[in-house]
Amino acid sequence: MTCNASCSGPDVYYVGDIGTAIIVDVCSDITGATLAALNVTKPDGTAVQWVGAVYDTTKIRYYVTVDDFDQVGEYRLQAYVEMPTWQGHGNTTTFKVTALFQ
Repeated sequence: MTCNASCSGPDVYYVGDIGTAIIVDVCSDITGATLAALNVTKPDGTAVQWVGAVYDTTKIRYYVTVDDFDQVGEYRLQAYVEMPTWQGHGNTTTFKVTALFQ
């Protein structure tokens, strides 16, 4: 699977934001996926998985919830998809979450 991970949405993400859409294009049709997730490493090294949904056939869309953006700094994000006959990871990308009033 060739992946081109990118986050779309506001240019700046802030600590405590809720409802921000993170959209990652995996550049392959994943409409039959049984799992479309984003594996995330937060600035302190904590690893979490944000389970999203297939969006527009080749993308994973996830809406940020409470405690997702709970740290200031660089987040590392990698798409993870499970299909009936395949499962795997996409490229890793990064984005920053900024303190309020920065």
